[in-house]
Amino acid sequence: MTFHVMLHFQPPHGPAVMDRWGREKTADGTFEERVYTHSSHPTARITLVEESAGVRRVLSEWTRDSGTIRHT
Repeated sequence: MTFHVMLHFQPPHGPAVMDRWGREKTADGTFEERVYTHSSHPTARITLVEESAGVRRVLSEWTRDSGTIRHT
């Protein structure tokens, strides 16, 4: 199982950064750190995704308009 934290900037094809970890706790900490460091950017979108056997599931996502939404 792998966990990804993705930071995207709008428009849809704007710059993006992705990090990958083997531990959910580490990835969740990075997700929270990215929210803290990029919360003032109006187009930032941050997503925490779990990947297992090629299947991805969104665990958490953040945008400036909606805040953090946990899917777990």
